[in-house]
Amino acid sequence: MKWDELEKQFDLDIPLDEPIFPVNIVCKLLDMQYYLLHEIVKEGILKEEKKKKKKLFSLKDMKQLKYIKHLVEDEGVNIKGVKVILEVKEEE
Repeated sequence: MKWDELEKQFDLDIPLDEPIFPVNIVCKLLDMQYYLLHEIVKEGILKEEKKKKKKLFSLKDMKQLKYIKHLVEDEGVNIKGVKVILEVKEEE
């Protein structure tokens, strides 16, 4: 059996909206400070899923957080500005 066929056999189909990443992994993978993630959740821009007292985030959340991090760190937008930008994008 070729490696490609074997690899496909063991692929995982994880839905984009399935909360699987805990806070520490999100911060590590995105190189994001915890306080920024906390402010994003506190402001209501993103909601974490709680399972057994653990805050979890999905792949969809991770993509949105990466965009938010870009806005904050590269473009100099504050958290309230990010919220407005994302609200406007949703209306389009």
